[in-house]
Amino acid sequence: MELAEKAKKRNFILALVFTIGLVAGIPCIVLGAVNMDDNKGFVALLVFGIVGTVLGFYGSPLLWTRLATVNQELTLVKAVTQEHLHTVADLAQRLSVNGKTASATLNNCIRKGYLVGFIREGDQLVLNENRALAPTTYAVQCPYCGASLTVQKGDSAKCPYCGSVLTAPKKGN
Repeated sequence: MELAEKAKKRNFILALVFTIGLVAGIPCIVLGAVNMDDNKGFVALLVFGIVGTVLGFYGSPLLWTRLATVNQELTLVKAVTQEHLHTVADLAQRLSVNGKTASATLNNCIRKGYLVGFIREGDQLVLNENRALAPTTYAVQCPYCGASLTVQKGDSAKCPYCGSVLTAPKKGN
């Protein structure tokens, strides 16, 4: 959750700076243009005003929209870690969005590392317990008496009926 909170803070600061650049850039353009003939220092003010206005005009709406997305991701992370909501349907209801949007947001949160220790299993979110893989077992039939039994890969077993030694099939068999 710490990464999501840092992303929210970073996006908020950028959106605020670009918005201030838009608001402050317009008077800087006017002051720089009016006084440009009197002093060369006002040329820098004019350039700053133009750059601030352009960046603010184009960048601030994008950054405020991005901040809304980060807020939604943070809300999802809190819903999973604090409210223990672990299905896409529950998360969609909590976020007031459809299931497809909730699923995409959930995938983004996992991809960005906001939800450490969780994995997706269909529409469920489960703890990643890093379970060891179970050994591969094969159902074999005794070639001597026809009895069925199971053998683990790489092991051999003794038929309980006729006493023959049976081995698991080799690779892919």
